Amino acid sequence: MNKELLDKPAQTPFEFEAAYYPPRYAGLKAYTVDELIEGIKKVDGLSIFYHIFHPLFSSHVIPEDMHNDFAVWIRDELHNLELAQIISDIEGKEPRTVEDVREDLIKILSENKVSGRATRPFYFVSCSPVIYKTGKVARNLGEFFDTIATISIRSIAYHFIFKRVMGYSTKNDFSLWIEENYGLKDISDSLSSIDPQTYTDEEKLREDIIRKIEEVMFK
Repeated sequence: MNKELLDKPAQTPFEFEAAYYPPRYAGLKAYTVDELIEGIKKVDGLSIFYHIFHPLFSSHVIPEDMHNDFAVWIRDELHNLELAQIISDIEGKEPRTVEDVREDLIKILSENKVSGRATRPFYFVSCSPVIYKTGKVARNLGEFFDTIATISIRSIAYHFIFKRVMGYSTKNDFSLWIEENYGLKDISDSLSSIDPQTYTDEEKLREDIIRKIEEVMFK
């Protein structure tokens, strides 16, 4: 990719926003798989987001070998490693939303019921997103790539994960902007292939986004 394209002004500048997600108790808890299924059916989409995708953040402490809260509880409290691994690997990449994930969770848990009752319950937590402007604006590709490398992970997660998995947009904001302003579908598709559900290290997600861009830019 030449410097001329990197400096070419975008039709629409990219305004970086960010969000944080104060947790709130959803009013439901589960001691058994049946109760877990019922809770998953009842909670709002923000609760599914919190338990499946929020573990990306370093503030959401979770073991590195499990990708989401449901998997950790099934392993540690119901002592079923096999089912925990299946739930840990549930797919969350585009075009899947929290509702798709909810359906998969219900299906998998219904087909792989585990007997027994946990000593410690699974507490369903939802969240109340607070969205704010970062003051960062990219007017061309060069500025966009530079900002991705330095902006807070809360901004990356908001644009790359939250809006898309909640169904507010069909693709992550980065892919949409690159494709709509520059027609670079190869970069757009490469970014869209990343599954954010598999990350529990926020900086690893940033590194992989940058790597995906560089692989196409400099191939």
